[in-house]
Amino acid sequence: MRILFSALAIWAGMAVAAHAQEKYQYAVDIANIQNDKVAVTLKTPVITQQNAVFSFPKAIPGSYARKDYGRFVSSFAAFSKDGKKLKTEKLGANQFRISNASELAKISYLVDDTWDTKHSDFIFQPGGSNIEAGTNVVMNNHAFYGYFEGLSNLPYEITVTKPAEFYGATHLDVTHVSTTQDVLTAKNYVYLADNPIIYARPDTVSFNAGNSQINVSVYSATGKVKAAQVAGYLKPLSAALTKFFNGLPVKSYQFLFYFEDPKKALTDRKGGEGGYGALEHNYSSLYYLPEVAFEKDLISMVHDVSGHEFLHILTPLNLHSNEIENFNFTEPVMSQHLWLYEGVTEYFAQLIQLQNGLITQKKFFEEMRNKINQAEEFGDFSMTEMSRRVMEDSFQKKYSSVYNRGALIALMLDVLIRERTEGTKDLKQVMLTLTQKYGPNKPFDDNQLFDDFVAASHPDVRQFIDKYIIGSQPLPYSEYFNRLGYDYQPSKDVAAFYPGKMGLKYEEANKAFVFTGVDKNPLGVKEGDTFQKIDDVVVSAETIDDIWDKYFNTNTDHPEISITVLRDGKQQILQGKIFDGHFKLKNYLAPTATVSQTQQQMLNKLVGKS
Repeated sequence: MRILFSALAIWAGMAVAAHAQEKYQYAVDIANIQNDKVAVTLKTPVITQQNAVFSFPKAIPGSYARKDYGRFVSSFAAFSKDGKKLKTEKLGANQFRISNASELAKISYLVDDTWDTKHSDFIFQPGGSNIEAGTNVVMNNHAFYGYFEGLSNLPYEITVTKPAEFYGATHLDVTHVSTTQDVLTAKNYVYLADNPIIYARPDTVSFNAGNSQINVSVYSATGKVKAAQVAGYLKPLSAALTKFFNGLPVKSYQFLFYFEDPKKALTDRKGGEGGYGALEHNYSSLYYLPEVAFEKDLISMVHDVSGHEFLHILTPLNLHSNEIENFNFTEPVMSQHLWLYEGVTEYFAQLIQLQNGLITQKKFFEEMRNKINQAEEFGDFSMTEMSRRVMEDSFQKKYSSVYNRGALIALMLDVLIRERTEGTKDLKQVMLTLTQKYGPNKPFDDNQLFDDFVAASHPDVRQFIDKYIIGSQPLPYSEYFNRLGYDYQPSKDVAAFYPGKMGLKYEEANKAFVFTGVDKNPLGVKEGDTFQKIDDVVVSAETIDDIWDKYFNTNTDHPEISITVLRDGKQQILQGKIFDGHFKLKNYLAPTATVSQTQQQMLNKLVGKS
């Protein structure tokens, strides 16, 4: 018995030791950063084959373009158990072949950040990484850590050595070993890549929305934006989403905000230099936004971007295809349903704000008109074909259409479903029905979704799908907006009045709006004049949007105006007639002169008034 027991004890110890190797054990040092590069080491899992391929992602879920994160890795080296350096070979942009891999014990390399260097294939900031010694580290894990081909489902354990004053904001499980060391864990590579981290001096706030905990973390380059401030903006939005879902489908959610100094940001998209925006994840979202001085604009920006990303807890978290569930980071295969993941999400983000009073009906339909204008850039094409082939350059150019054409498709589907079911169903109910059939752990077959969608909505939806989602017919704007009591015309001749070319900027120091970019004009407005009043309406943060729209953008009623400005410390009144004329308004969209009861009822239901 004793011998058997000893043998069993030895065997158990061996089993535990072997089991301990069946994970990725990373160590990363962000306390000792050299030249914006972070040193990474990996105690490797057991490798049985002679040659192993170690990979970094070519692309990632939620960002539908080639990224090639391996190009930011340097000094890659592999070592045996006795410290002998093993032969490695670079395979393309993202992979390393390791010879005699059965002897492998450790890998080391350096990771460079993706934000700093200008180049033609710049990675959109929320999908990349930032490394600023002593300031912050934006750790999108797919940009820092790799995996062995065939072993991406093993667990990950990452020990982070950090400055004592840094806090790591993330949805990942974190053990705070000491003030200078964290241990992060993830069940596999997909989960690791799905949960970004921002390391910086802490500025965090938490609040509850229904039964869910919402965590907000903010890094602001110059300190202008605070977490408590942003949390205040997110509370009504979170309440609206809780109402929409009848309770959020996640126990907790992490908002990770990076507010950049606009003077330093690389955001020229035409030059391939990234841009402001966000990237969704299942339990968090990462934002790269400008520090905006005018708070009303800051609130609107946070609502628009956060609402969209937060809504991804509906899809793809609770409704997604096999291609997303089993994402191939090396050779990605794309789903045909970007119209669903992004288009429906974008539509709901606007609709929820409308139904909860966060934006006006006028603002909602202005946004729909903007989306029509944006969609025209790409012409008419099959959304499903674009989705499947989005990694190809010719289709990648059309990707952003999911946020405009995709959202307009969602609006039309919502109207069609409401109409055909006599108000017993809408697009939200159809989506929730599908999430109940599938859910976070049960992906759908890409070719089966349309059948399920039609079954959950109405048979007539099939024809719409065939024409406008699978097919490439022009979207029937006039037909669908008319059902809501709105007149759509591709072009309309409009009589209007125009005060001349001029812009407006907000001066934070004086809390004032100042004319800028001023050209010759009939009123004599000059560059640098402070805008105080117009026709006795005081200019303020609350009134400026309506004033600018009414008198400057689409002035159809005021041939004469009176502007009060402050110039050289003195108040002056500038008044008189302004330019008049006609102009063609592209994609005209406005309420019809008379609205039928049916149109009003449909509009009321959409807006949330009945």
